[in-house]
Amino acid sequence: MPGVLSIFQQSETSRKAYYTQYLGDGDSKGFLTIKEAKLYGDTEVEKLECVVHVQKRMGTRLRNILKMSKGIKLSDVKNISGRGWLTLKEVDSIQHYYGLAIRKNLSSVEDMKRAICVWGYLFS
Repeated sequence: MPGVLSIFQQSETSRKAYYTQYLGDGDSKGFLTIKEAKLYGDTEVEKLECVVHVQKRMGTRLRNILKMSKGIKLSDVKNISGRGWLTLKEVDSIQHYYGLAIRKNLSSVEDMKRAICVWGYLFS
């Protein structure tokens, strides 16, 4: 990751500033490179999460659960998917409301958790 490392290194010399926050897509190794380099000594760089990527990962994981559990019966001898259960349409709705719960409660983790629990209850 020489590109991101170079940008962070130049911030001090060319702008006389530290980049204290890193916004990545969650999949790159850029943040680990910055963290391990300890460019600013004891000053830590904070990783920020992109809501869109978090929301996308939620949908992807739910769709993977549907794929993996296809044909598997639950303890009550019913499938996890199908009418009245988890469908692709429901996954899309859950993904949408999950993103809304995060966006509307950015200032409070507790409020965010509460909002996520509410939609979790509504979809159960």
